[in-house]
Amino acid sequence: MPTITTGKYLKREELTEEGTKHTVVSVDQQSVSNPDGTSDDKWVLLLSGLKPLIMNATNIRVGVAAFGTSETDEWIGRPIIAYDDPRVEFGGKIVGGVRLRAVPKKVTKKADDDESPF
Repeated sequence: MPTITTGKYLKREELTEEGTKHTVVSVDQQSVSNPDGTSDDKWVLLLSGLKPLIMNATNIRVGVAAFGTSETDEWIGRPIIAYDDPRVEFGGKIVGGVRLRAVPKKVTKKADDDESPF
């Protein structure tokens, strides 16, 4: 069950394992502060109805695969599912995290599919 959290960026606790469908609002590089006081430029994904998501390598690869392009301008307006994956590893430990997955394509059934030759 999602919970209310504080902070500027999306956290896994704000999502469910089933996930929810959202629309990509923007994708851009932003300066993100690190715990040690330094900052790095990171890709940040803004999805409808959620806080911004700092993209890691896995979520970037999923986005490229889901949308068929690394041109992030082409991601805008397209749907994707954001969910809590309890199996995410970091630093050799299972810590859970936010993951993305493509929205399943609807399968249309042909009239011929109902007819079996047997």
